[in-house]
Amino acid sequence: MFKKTLLAAVLTTVCLSSQAYQIGLDNDFNVEIYGVAALSVVNYDTGDNDNGTESDQGFVVENESRIGFRAGKAMTDSIEAFMQVESGYVGGTDWGHGGTHGGVLGFRDTFVGLKGNWGKVRVGRVLTPLYEIVDWPFSNPGLGSVFDWGGLTAHYDRQSNQVRYDQNFGDVAFAASVGRDSATAATGNGGNATKGSYFYASSVKYTIKKVTLMGAVETGSDFKGVDGQDNLTYIVGFEAGLPGGFSLAGAYKKEAVDNFVGETSTYDAEQDSVSVIAQYWNGPLGVKLGYAANFDEKHDGSSQSDTDSNTISAQVMGSINGFVPYVRVAGRTVGTADTDVVTRVGLEYGF
Repeated sequence: MFKKTLLAAVLTTVCLSSQAYQIGLDNDFNVEIYGVAALSVVNYDTGDNDNGTESDQGFVVENESRIGFRAGKAMTDSIEAFMQVESGYVGGTDWGHGGTHGGVLGFRDTFVGLKGNWGKVRVGRVLTPLYEIVDWPFSNPGLGSVFDWGGLTAHYDRQSNQVRYDQNFGDVAFAASVGRDSATAATGNGGNATKGSYFYASSVKYTIKKVTLMGAVETGSDFKGVDGQDNLTYIVGFEAGLPGGFSLAGAYKKEAVDNFVGETSTYDAEQDSVSVIAQYWNGPLGVKLGYAANFDEKHDGSSQSDTDSNTISAQVMGSINGFVPYVRVAGRTVGTADTDVVTRVGLEYGF
């Protein structure tokens, strides 16, 4: 009886699978499955300074693994349609959008687009041109607490409700986008936007042999849905490949919000930041050093004490058959508080 039941179940599964595969038109899209397996053990405060919410927790395991799907197909001889759906980090939480769990499909870059010799257009959830530069290379290794989400933030990052255009002109890469905020704070993945809230961003990268110069600007109205709160951020930076396996990168960033709504008053806020990264590779072994600093915020032109911060980081890593094991130690300091020492040991593999 058991064998007959098992055989019936197998036959039923095969039949259903066959029917499902044949429903509708044959799928001749080029489909790619990709992702990253990334796990690390991190201690945010080895010195037990009790400077923040992550202190006194000891070590934790962070899972930044994600998976994505890409597909594309020619519409005409000169136009190709393409799309992407990508999950967020399995163990991530987006505190900026109400604490949404990051490990859901569509949380990272998820869009549809068209491309041809004239460039490419993506509609949906993508990085803004400015944040793409902020995020890489200037927030790595471990500099994001200062140069990315630390201090005054007057830019969007990975944003829904956006239309982005990219094109290369020889050695020049150009990008521009226009978008809205995401009024649905519970998800942050699009949907409604706040009336009057718009942003405009563009970036340019120019490569001369082993040197890339880059810059970007982003400005908007009713930043993050706050009436009258207008933002302006710009960044200039470079990457340079040097002899002997060395490379160097550096950037300056300025962020400003007019009519910033603080806890007790409204004021014009601005903050300057810098980031410097040096890297050396010798065969499969690499070393990366990074430093980033936020200078004192200015409120209506007056410097505010203890609003500066900095992070210095050192990372040793390897490249072994596609696997990247690494060890990172970083010191984070905010104002005059004691420095938190953050240690991380991790392994990444892209597929």
